[in-house]
Amino acid sequence: MRFLAIFTFCFYSFAPIMAFQESQSIAKLNSVSISKAEFLYAFNKNHKANTPLVYDSLEKYLNQYIDFKLKVLAAKRAGIGNSETFQNEYNGYIAQIQKPYLQNPVSEEGLILEVYDRLKYEVNASHILIRIANESNPMDTLAAFQKTDSLRSLALNGADFALLAKTNSQDGSAKNGGSLGWFTAMTMVYPFENGAYETPVGGISKIIRSQFGYHIIKVNDKRLAKGRVKTSHIFLTKNGRSRESGNQLIKTIYDSIQNGGDWKALCKQYTDDSQTRLNGGSLPYAGTGELPDEFLKVAYSIETPGDIAPPLEASYGWHIIRLDAVEKMPSLEEMRTKISENIRRSGRNQLSPEVLVNKLKNENGFEQDLPKLQNTIAQIAAVGLPNLDLASLNDQTVFKIGNKEIQYSEFFRSLGNANQITVTTLWNRYKLFEREQIILYEDSLAPEKYPEYGFLLNEYKEGLMLFEIMEKEVWNKAAKDSIGLNSYFNSNQKNYVAPERASVWVIESANSESLEKVVDTFKWDQSTSFENALKAQLEPEVFSALKIAKRTYQQEDLPNFAQNWKERVFFSQLSEKRVYAIEEIIPKGLYRLEEIKGLVMADYQDWLEKEWVKSLRKANRIEIDTKLLKQIASDEKR
Repeated sequence: MRFLAIFTFCFYSFAPIMAFQESQSIAKLNSVSISKAEFLYAFNKNHKANTPLVYDSLEKYLNQYIDFKLKVLAAKRAGIGNSETFQNEYNGYIAQIQKPYLQNPVSEEGLILEVYDRLKYEVNASHILIRIANESNPMDTLAAFQKTDSLRSLALNGADFALLAKTNSQDGSAKNGGSLGWFTAMTMVYPFENGAYETPVGGISKIIRSQFGYHIIKVNDKRLAKGRVKTSHIFLTKNGRSRESGNQLIKTIYDSIQNGGDWKALCKQYTDDSQTRLNGGSLPYAGTGELPDEFLKVAYSIETPGDIAPPLEASYGWHIIRLDAVEKMPSLEEMRTKISENIRRSGRNQLSPEVLVNKLKNENGFEQDLPKLQNTIAQIAAVGLPNLDLASLNDQTVFKIGNKEIQYSEFFRSLGNANQITVTTLWNRYKLFEREQIILYEDSLAPEKYPEYGFLLNEYKEGLMLFEIMEKEVWNKAAKDSIGLNSYFNSNQKNYVAPERASVWVIESANSESLEKVVDTFKWDQSTSFENALKAQLEPEVFSALKIAKRTYQQEDLPNFAQNWKERVFFSQLSEKRVYAIEEIIPKGLYRLEEIKGLVMADYQDWLEKEWVKSLRKANRIEIDTKLLKQIASDEKR
């Protein structure tokens, strides 16, 4: 499932509200209306809480929102949204949204206080999970419970918990003895979190039931929360690098930093983290569970922002970590909104199935002839469904919910070939059928009954459509249109001013002798390319051991550039297993396209998008109710 960075998710309010004034159109695109309610939903979602509704900011955002809706209209005209693949992806997203009618607002305040209190502490725990293969099969559930219970008894009687987890747990953590490391509130499903926080250090929890199955938890340790830290790092991967060469290189980089080397330049040159290479290795604020424990252990050990820890060899590579800032735990009021949103998203304040069904029955006018249903179930149990005269029952109503009548034929289909089945089992099957039908009916009402939920469903759909139309009209076009890219660059070259720099060949090898041969034997040959000349002048086995790349550097990028800043000069950094060959000094002026192709392509995409929006605005009729926009701003002042 692709990540939708093009719009942000939010959580809806749960009171059913819809008034005439909220349905007023604030703008029209041809015959498509944008309601006041939809616009304010989008505005508030994309601005900080309590942002004043000033006319200028409302007008600016409305124009941005119109651009978004014009793109969506273009996507609809292109048929995006009609394919089975699109519908499957959309349904996958909406399946993750908590339904508004599931929420229990009465219990939310207590849950907020519970989460905030738990966030002050962190738990280190291991667990054993026994999955439930078929939740609708009582025998499978009983077998899973009995197995979990026997494992808990073994653990309580001194058996090695890690060994029990390795040999029995059906979770990915089994290979690590069930270890989950450190975590805090809101990072685990609610039943599991309760078990972890309520079990003392060294203790074994009661059997915990979650949507994944049955758990037993061993609490290894608890501590006060360490908070969140902002760090930067230089990272070397272990992929394709020996432990010896990695240790040597990370030490060399660390020594350079300690001797005054520029952090950003060294990060840009050496780090294997492509996501942070160009921003000095900067990582976002993170706390327990958001970065590996071994990384955070070092980050937490740094006392003063700006200080740098000695190199860390982690299981996946090497880090040099700098502490940039520490974030103290916010107050309850500062965190209230975020905690509330997380509670709703996680579903920990959902109503129980029984309470939910009764609530929906009352809200939607549930009606039923209960004696007839009791008699029918008794007949099925007595003679079996295949032997029952169904003709007289099929078209009759088993119950009515709202304006929808559910017929007995639908209930009979849900039973399959029910023969030799007890009254108790039949009632359980009926209750499941009844609940499913009541929830299906509520689902059909929810977008209208809970307007913000309806807006959210539409936001998902339009976000997916926007992604595909942008891919077609902007992103792919920019990537494939080399003529257009060159034309754009030539027209805007003055925007890409460059300092003096050098075109440099970088030759790397794990074999120092191969690099020494490059320095000792290579002679520049103007009649052929550097790579071909190198291949011709070296023995095949020496050449094949080299990794060769052409890069552009500024003089300050490497300490040794200063004394070797001349064309056709070799100099080695054998401690890094590298040789640098300066092919050409490029005077300051304007960048060449090949030097900054990624940046130019990003600018070209922005230009294409702006031109596309201009054409959409010309091709569509746009009407804005400025009077209503001013009224919204005026109402805010009052």
